[in-house]
Amino acid sequence: MIKTAIVGMGRWGQRLVNSVQTSGKPHGALLHFTAGTTGSLQKAKPFADEQKLQLFESYEDLIDAGLVDAVVIASPHSRHPNHVRLALEAGLHVFVEKPLALDADTAKDLVQLSESTDRVLAVGFNRRFLPAYQKMKHIVESGTIGRPLHIEGNFSGPFGHTYTNGVWHAQSSETPAGGLTLMGVHTIDCMIGLLGNVTAVRARSRRQYLKVDIDDTTDVSLDFANGTTGYVSTLTATASHWRLQLFGTEGWAQMTDQQHLAVCDASGKRQEEFPAINAERDELQEFAKAIKDRNHPYPVPLPDVTAGIEVLNATVQSLKNDGSPIPIGLPAPPEFAQVGPGSHAGS
Repeated sequence: MIKTAIVGMGRWGQRLVNSVQTSGKPHGALLHFTAGTTGSLQKAKPFADEQKLQLFESYEDLIDAGLVDAVVIASPHSRHPNHVRLALEAGLHVFVEKPLALDADTAKDLVQLSESTDRVLAVGFNRRFLPAYQKMKHIVESGTIGRPLHIEGNFSGPFGHTYTNGVWHAQSSETPAGGLTLMGVHTIDCMIGLLGNVTAVRARSRRQYLKVDIDDTTDVSLDFANGTTGYVSTLTATASHWRLQLFGTEGWAQMTDQQHLAVCDASGKRQEEFPAINAERDELQEFAKAIKDRNHPYPVPLPDVTAGIEVLNATVQSLKNDGSPIPIGLPAPPEFAQVGPGSHAGS
């Protein structure tokens, strides 16, 4: 049993713990949360008592106690790098909620540190665990819909309506490009998982309704290294929505939500429904398996993680430059670079 600490015990941190244990009793034989720390210990105490977690005054105290084998980090985005670094240097395995870091260079440094310390570093992109997404990936890789031409996605929700100025999610320093950092990075990660790296982006983002310090409407055009074009949008002030659609030369495949996949190819159009899963449980179990068996890699490759952060960084840079195309790694294709900024580009 891998003794684990939860770092950050807000809504999502509690959800992660609840996904694998009840009243302090693990649901399986792999991972057991036994300790935790958070910004508001008094507020977290009832939950800690319920889940039999030993609370620590600070993250450093938790690390120094030497009572756990791993940490699961669900703290504010800007704190992820320091929390990850301290744990790896202490010889602990790390699962961290996305994003690993807010800039790609820092993320790459953390990946190198995990390699040099020989510790597992896993990032919580839970949509990769959806059966509908895994089936979509199989369809793409099998060539059922031909050569990929274009991909589109949207991940939106009403979260912005509940934010106040005192909530860290509502600070642009923690959530640059609005919903892209909160939700859209999941869509981008799924796209990278299907198509590989992005080479250029062009972005728009604006605050049309929300009163807090984040944008509510963001969209990004993408160019992939394999020639595929793409588009992702995300809103923080609308009803919940998820869609991911890939068009190929022989048909298309579309996740109309997180449990349904529609496919249209030479054999006709069909739709498949998949059972709901506990994605948080599944990703934590895979994290534990990667610790137990080093020949069992965590399903989200770290190069994909850093590639996604490069997209986020380029998006922010595009917004600062009135929506201009920003190349990533490789020069942007000429036809992409010739497209001028839109009339409503920028934040």
